[in-house]
Amino acid sequence: MAENDRIMSEKRWDKRSIVFLFLPKVHLLDLGGPVQVFYESSNICNCPVDISFTSFEQELQSEQQLGIGPFKDPMQIKLDRNSLICVPGVDFNAFRSGELEEAIHKTIPWLQQAYKKGANLASICSGALVLAEAGLLNHRKSTCHWKCLDYFKSRYPLTKVQTESIYTEDRGIYTSAGMTTGIDLALFLLEKWYGAFVAARVAQEIVVPFRRTGGASQEHLYNQMQGGFHPAIFKAQEILLNQPEANPSLEQLAEQVHLSSRHLSRLFRKYTGKTIHQFRQEVRLELGKQLLSQGQYTVEEIASRCGYSTARQFRRLWKERYGVPPSRRAKI
Repeated sequence: MAENDRIMSEKRWDKRSIVFLFLPKVHLLDLGGPVQVFYESSNICNCPVDISFTSFEQELQSEQQLGIGPFKDPMQIKLDRNSLICVPGVDFNAFRSGELEEAIHKTIPWLQQAYKKGANLASICSGALVLAEAGLLNHRKSTCHWKCLDYFKSRYPLTKVQTESIYTEDRGIYTSAGMTTGIDLALFLLEKWYGAFVAARVAQEIVVPFRRTGGASQEHLYNQMQGGFHPAIFKAQEILLNQPEANPSLEQLAEQVHLSSRHLSRLFRKYTGKTIHQFRQEVRLELGKQLLSQGQYTVEEIASRCGYSTARQFRRLWKERYGVPPSRRAKI
């Protein structure tokens, strides 16, 4: 088992229950993107995520004419503060015409009660219309697909619509702007629950940018993964991310990705904006920061897990980067 896999398996993370609520004429992309993100968090990072699918319909058809069902009975699902109910988007014209009214109103009491119990709610694309119909977005920041915005603001005037945001967070309710932004929202939630390292690994696995919003720094280590795609560079980054303690030489790394050392160095800088040495050091220090935040390891143990030959080397590089010793990590 790679060292980072072992570290992640030792982490005492809360188990998360992710429930996808299906309505007729659901959009497959709104559903599939977030499902894949949460699945990969469990598959490659050992995150304790349980995914289930529910509906008040026995079976239904997606807007793309795919039949779906049967589903888990909503009334049999146990919900608590570690639960997240996701509502993928539905066909906007069907919603606006009232075609989905009966199906939506079956879900409203359940959604309201789930939120009262402490469950978190999330919508993808026009799924925000369903939450708004239930009164759950009143006086909350929210967003939805750009084609729905005017209708959204007119029909639900108590909602604080954020037209410039690709996703929002307000008191346990999350909304996203539509289609692929469900992936961004799911990655944001992974970072919130399990840390930036996990979110970046999942983003890398599904070959999408690791996006951040608000006051987050644009100069983030994991943003280096989104400067373009080259399979050999992604593979090199994966090796450096997953095995910081292995400390492969340039020649060994080049051999593993089937490039010459010179060609690897040139391509790595082209696609990441950094040298291999710079990226390696940032990976180690980022991992060191996360291990320090757990408060379970000594500086000596952390230095070893991060691939440093001595704790002294780790302390020196940490202080060069952050200006304070590791013992003052809370201020970083």
